[in-house]
Amino acid sequence: MLRSMASLMPPRDPAGSEMMLGPGPAALLDAIHALVLVLDAQGYILYLNRHGEGLLGYSHHEVHGLRLEELAALAPGQGTEGAALVRLVEGPHPAQHEGPWRTRAGSERLLAWSTSRLAPGLFGAEDLLVLTGVEMTEYDRALREQVRFFQTLIDSIPNPIFYKTLDGRYGGCNRAFAEMHNKSPEDIIGKSVWEMAPPELAARYAAKDQELFDRPGIQTYESSVRFGTGEVRDVIFYKATYTDAQGKPAGLVGIVLDITDRKRAEAALQKARDELEERVRERTAELQKLKDAAEAADRTKTEFLNIASHELRTPLTSLHLVLTQARRQLERNEPVSDVTLVSRMERYTGRLTRLAGDLLDASRLERGQLHMRPRPVDLRSLVADVAGDFRQQYPERQVEVELPEGVAWVGADRDRIEQVLANFLDNAMKYTPPKARVAVQLSCWDGTFRVSVSDEGPGIPAEEHARLFQRFHRLSSSIHQPGLGLGLYISREIIERHGGRLGVLGHPPGRPGVTFFFELPRSR
Repeated sequence: MLRSMASLMPPRDPAGSEMMLGPGPAALLDAIHALVLVLDAQGYILYLNRHGEGLLGYSHHEVHGLRLEELAALAPGQGTEGAALVRLVEGPHPAQHEGPWRTRAGSERLLAWSTSRLAPGLFGAEDLLVLTGVEMTEYDRALREQVRFFQTLIDSIPNPIFYKTLDGRYGGCNRAFAEMHNKSPEDIIGKSVWEMAPPELAARYAAKDQELFDRPGIQTYESSVRFGTGEVRDVIFYKATYTDAQGKPAGLVGIVLDITDRKRAEAALQKARDELEERVRERTAELQKLKDAAEAADRTKTEFLNIASHELRTPLTSLHLVLTQARRQLERNEPVSDVTLVSRMERYTGRLTRLAGDLLDASRLERGQLHMRPRPVDLRSLVADVAGDFRQQYPERQVEVELPEGVAWVGADRDRIEQVLANFLDNAMKYTPPKARVAVQLSCWDGTFRVSVSDEGPGIPAEEHARLFQRFHRLSSSIHQPGLGLGLYISREIIERHGGRLGVLGHPPGRPGVTFFFELPRSR
């Protein structure tokens, strides 16, 4: 019956010219701009429309009565597609399939097939199947060109780019992403992060992906990536979800920004900033120290000028009074023969001489011009001579001297060592009561001679010992005592330039006073 129905359809012109069809199914099928095959219940071809003839290169009469696999066999290599169409026909219906088809001329066309059952009664049959093939060749070519374009586009981007499906597997990537992992794109597609990264990093990536799928949108975070070279680098991930035709999340696309060099530069910049701040703090501290030192020097200078003016004014005033008294005696034609008057003049001029000497020595020390002229010196003889001079100068004072037997040779500038010992004795006389004892001792051990001067004065607080040898330092209890505060400073410099040591010792409880000492190495 089906074959008789086919014979009822209008015939085709053998030359290919179309004859006008009257109203009927064949005319309707020929009007469709797609390939249409009508199959009977056994799968035999009953009809191929005009558009199908032009597409396949076969006429209706040539394919009439063939099965689909026979139609496919007309072109070599078409067997697989023919089997696929047979399965498509077997149902269920409606059904769809897309695949290549080779035409009679040998060209390959991409066809999108779909099936549908004809309504009962059409063509007088109850069970006909219509197989429609829409040509997708140009669409597929355009789509493939578009895919190639976008792949070329993302391959030209230096930042690694990838995309994943909802199951967390890579759907594709650009060249930079593949190079980052030292793999080809084919080795990446279809794999999960568990196959691409160490477990600790894979767990983090998978958790962040799931977090993005649970809350579709945009995600940014900083992490670490182990490159294919084994190097771990710092990166920022920028990810976003994409949707399917129904607007549902279908996967995610991500871009990787390598920030390792930036972080290193930031760390280097921060280090440089910290070092600069530290240098600024150090320099500020140095400047503050210089400022404090300058202010201290200014205060010291002011204090020194006050002390110096006072110290110089006192003997000058006294000397002026003595000279005035002598002048008046001369004006009255009285002889100036008062021994006391002359002694006073000598004492005042001697004091001025010592002050001027201290100032000159301090100035030479400041300029580095205080030179020592060492020669062999018997320290025992030197101590005895200086102590004898003070006994004569202060006959009322008790000066005890303890010297070892024999000669105590040192290499020294005798005048400068005498200056140091005289300074010790002068201080002892100045700061101790008139009846107090002053003891001078010369001792020797381990190749070193020590000269010490002990007094029975009020003593010196231990906290002031370190400041005694500073320039212009004067004891707080001796504010009314004469002096510039240079003697001990000059004495320490002299002894140290001889390779020796100078210091002060407090006495034990119950014993008043202090002991100043200096040490010099014995001559070999």
